[in-house]
Amino acid sequence: MPKRRLFLIVFLTFLFFVVAIGLLGESFLEKKNKQEVQPFPQVDTSISISETKNAEPNVTTTEEATVQTKKWYTNQVVVLTYHHVTDQSNQRYVIAPDQFDRHMKFLHDNDLNPISLEEFQRFMETGTLPTENAVLITFDDGYESYYKEAFPILRTYGYPSVNFAIAGRLRDVADRKRENMTPPLTRQQVNEMIRSGLVKIGSHTYSLHEEEERNEWGDLGPETAPVYLKDLQRLEDEKEYRDRLYVDFSISRVSLSEWMKQEIDVISLPFGYTSPIVLDTARQAGYHYVFTSNRGFVKQGTDPFAIPRNDVGLRNVEEEHLQQLFTKAKNEFEGEQS
Repeated sequence: MPKRRLFLIVFLTFLFFVVAIGLLGESFLEKKNKQEVQPFPQVDTSISISETKNAEPNVTTTEEATVQTKKWYTNQVVVLTYHHVTDQSNQRYVIAPDQFDRHMKFLHDNDLNPISLEEFQRFMETGTLPTENAVLITFDDGYESYYKEAFPILRTYGYPSVNFAIAGRLRDVADRKRENMTPPLTRQQVNEMIRSGLVKIGSHTYSLHEEEERNEWGDLGPETAPVYLKDLQRLEDEKEYRDRLYVDFSISRVSLSEWMKQEIDVISLPFGYTSPIVLDTARQAGYHYVFTSNRGFVKQGTDPFAIPRNDVGLRNVEEEHLQQLFTKAKNEFEGEQS
């Protein structure tokens, strides 16, 4: 009995020392770990992390990152007109390539949105547009500079455009670079641009883009106006005039439609000359849209046979002139809304 009691005392004493040593070791490790962790900063809560003051300097909030687009107008289209794009000519209706590039950059930087010819026609028919600040970019004459100078810039921005070509010159391959003639587009160039999906071709008549005598004194006028018949020593009568226009307008539309394998029903009038007979003949020849040279903006209800355009393809037209043009469009729009 005394031996058991002694054994029990020794066992309990040993157990006490084991537990005490274990507790001291754990306390030592905990103290050591606290000393190692102490240099690191305190971790913020998820709420404090989401606050702007704790964000990295180059991180902005969603509100700050949102880009505010500029609104000039809605439910109307500003049609721009260009002709020849080159720095090798002193003609009036010419714009240098770098100047044209600045024009396109102005559109891009000011949230002005070029639309396609199909989108423009849909607006004329239904009054609906795919975007605000709509712009239609047009070219007259079908010059080769459209392919060499303008199209690469337009393609960079992804901007669609329409070129009203003199159809008879597109067939003029052998003599396309004859003296005193600005080289026209070739069929190969036109086909390449059409495949891009950014280019449409319209009519600028078949061959009525020159000036002819309009009286016995030799005064000149556009071929789309009545001309003086030297052999008969008189001005052509109305039937002769209508027949001449109808043949030209029809050949241009049919030949372009067959080539493009789609209906061509848009025409721009050379020199901007228009009259009731010209418009009536264009309608009879199958056109649904006539583009003029009268300045203005296209709105719901605009006469499709009197579409206004703004000629900006001149050397003296810089970005400030575009600013004035679109400011006028904006003011007209806001005036109509008030």
